Amino acid sequence: MLGFTQSLAKEVARDGIRVNCVCPGFVRTAMQAREAEWEGRLRGMTPEAVLTEYVSLTPMGRLEEPEDVAEAVLFLASDGARFIAGEALNVSGGAFMD
Repeated sequence: MLGFTQSLAKEVARDGIRVNCVCPGFVRTAMQAREAEWEGRLRGMTPEAVLTEYVSLTPMGRLEEPEDVAEAVLFLASDGARFIAGEALNVSGGAFMD
């Protein structure tokens, strides 16, 4: 995904178009709830235990909310990010720093 983001960013930069990638972590959504149920069945765990494990993998100590991702997207779309292109922004509470 990063390679595609960078390639597209190079392609359209001269037209004043910025392309970036937002990489969320464990976002609290209905889709994540279904994932926790599925993973729980595979691993012999309750969905709540799966979600607790997700929280334990997130240094900021909570599940991500959709608003956390939305705020990052709003920033990248703002003039505050006018010179940012071809980047991946991890919005994961630190979950994927390894």
